[in-house]
Amino acid sequence: MHILLLGAGGFIGSELARRLQADGHRVTGLARDAQRAARANPALDWVAGDLRQMADPAAWAGLLDGMEVVVNAAGALQGGLRDDVGKVQYDAMIALYAAAQQAGVRRVVQISAAGAGVPGESDFMASKARADAALAASGLDHAILRPGLVIGRNCFGGTEMLRIAAAAPLARIDFAGTGAVQCVALADVAEATCRAVSGAGGAGGSFDLVEREARDLGAVIALHRAWLGLPPHRLHWRLPLALLRPVSALADLLGWLGWRSPLRSNAVAALAHGVTGNAAEGAALLGRDALSLPETLASMGAAGKADRWHARLAGLMPLALAALVALWLGSGLLGLLRTDAAAQVLVDGGMGDALARACVVGGSLADIAIAGGLLLRPALVPALRASLLLALAYCAGSLAFRADLWLDPLGPMLKVLPVIALTALCLAIAEER
Repeated sequence: MHILLLGAGGFIGSELARRLQADGHRVTGLARDAQRAARANPALDWVAGDLRQMADPAAWAGLLDGMEVVVNAAGALQGGLRDDVGKVQYDAMIALYAAAQQAGVRRVVQISAAGAGVPGESDFMASKARADAALAASGLDHAILRPGLVIGRNCFGGTEMLRIAAAAPLARIDFAGTGAVQCVALADVAEATCRAVSGAGGAGGSFDLVEREARDLGAVIALHRAWLGLPPHRLHWRLPLALLRPVSALADLLGWLGWRSPLRSNAVAALAHGVTGNAAEGAALLGRDALSLPETLASMGAAGKADRWHARLAGLMPLALAALVALWLGSGLLGLLRTDAAAQVLVDGGMGDALARACVVGGSLADIAIAGGLLLRPALVPALRASLLLALAYCAGSLAFRADLWLDPLGPMLKVLPVIALTALCLAIAEER
């Protein structure tokens, strides 16, 4: 069949694309940045589309021509600079359902979330539940799949946070007051989706996709640490969940700068409520029980050095970026506040007074601009590249006018070298997905 797959470049969507293609379907992937998504999976047909701007059925009309099935694996954890939960998860879906009816789409498969519809949940869950209810009432042939915490070899969002916590040194930290968690293998989500697409076994209606056993968050982290091949934590700190509130407030604020932290308030709300569902529903669709978390981790094969490096580096990346922001912002502000003193350093090396002052002011403004770029997620890569070039320019300038600073006992210029290395490291791991 010809299938339109929303969110085809995401953590779940990319695996669905692979499996649907393996089953012989022709898959067209919808992505906000289709050109970039095509580099990851060139075998897919790609079309560009921003769900935030597709709340009108007319926006879907051309996309649905010739499509037999639509699979929605798109979503947004929380609103921010690049996301609008209501528009992505509800408004665009209502328009899609109306357009799908007009286009004669045979079936719509919605990837929702276990627990969607529980009273008092976050806007992420609430919008998923509203879209699920609208699909059920639309008259379209449909299947709604509600996975628990999805575990795959690749990772993003909550799965990445689990690995960061698992690789943390010294102590395992978990939080009192969190609900139980039921995981599901990404492979099982893909298998269930393929069955829902084909209608195998009367695959219509709603299905929770979760393992049988529910675990507390600490047990999930411990199993991931064992999979990474790391020894058990020697210490165990159990902290009140309330300590995460200030962290999630900061993460929410950073969301408006484009950062998609898994510690935003919607994620913390999910931890408090738990991630659970009815395992019998998924078993009915799959024809067997969904894999347990230990089985899922075993099916992924042994973790290697790259997995351990990723788990550790992903946790260090925010600290590294914060250090670089502090460096460039502090350097820029000090240059503007003490322009005369900074210019004198260059004048003592033979530079003219006017040129020295211009270099100090220009360099300070460039420093502050780089700090701002490092804070803004869409500008991160250009800002890192600019910081590399500017640091190298400072090195070249110092060699030309104040080469003696390289031999200064406090090493002011030598300290630029680890800054360059740290910037290059951040640039190497700056990819979001």
